[in-house]
Amino acid sequence: MTGARSKDPRKRVLALRSPVAVTRRLALTLPERRRLEEMVAAINDPVVARWTLRVPYPYRRSDGEATFRRWAQRPRTGEALPLHIVRRADDALVGGLGIHDIDPEHLRAEVGYWLGPAFRGQGYAREAVRGLCRLAHGTIGLHRLEAGVFPGNRASVAVLLANGFRREGRLRENVRKGGRPVDVLLYARLRDDPWPPLVAPARPRGASAAPAR
Repeated sequence: MTGARSKDPRKRVLALRSPVAVTRRLALTLPERRRLEEMVAAINDPVVARWTLRVPYPYRRSDGEATFRRWAQRPRTGEALPLHIVRRADDALVGGLGIHDIDPEHLRAEVGYWLGPAFRGQGYAREAVRGLCRLAHGTIGLHRLEAGVFPGNRASVAVLLANGFRREGRLRENVRKGGRPVDVLLYARLRDDPWPPLVAPARPRGASAAPAR
């Protein structure tokens, strides 16, 4: 298929089939509507809403249905890749992640992720983001990955540092959240940046979430 061999990362995204990546404990899968109730239960958390850009709290079934409609109705341009994080041992939905704003000219994109409350502090976010980054740098062919984190989200920063992201600066009042301008800390990794050893956190320290869309 031409999409799988194309140098355009958007065409490579369109050629992906589920699961798009598998790690030691997790599978990164294209979203399935059969997981709607499970997704709503996992994401309905004030901590997820606090650290992400557009997730509301409470997160109701209608919000989940709107999310699936948006995924289904979005033109298949390959500009984004939303995924679910599934635990291989029992098929439980752990959270979600994805890459957004894929730029085919400059081979860069933005990374976002979240975990349900029951799955934090076990290294799942670090493992899932590692799998996503390897997919993005390898199969999809992206050179640069960026992630924005709200100040104070130490758990999310730890996930990024564990995957070789480096802090590049502070974007002052870069987005509006809750009706007011908010700073964003910018982290990025390049394809050739080294991979730190992947170890689980010593104890839960909050929500591993970055501004996901």
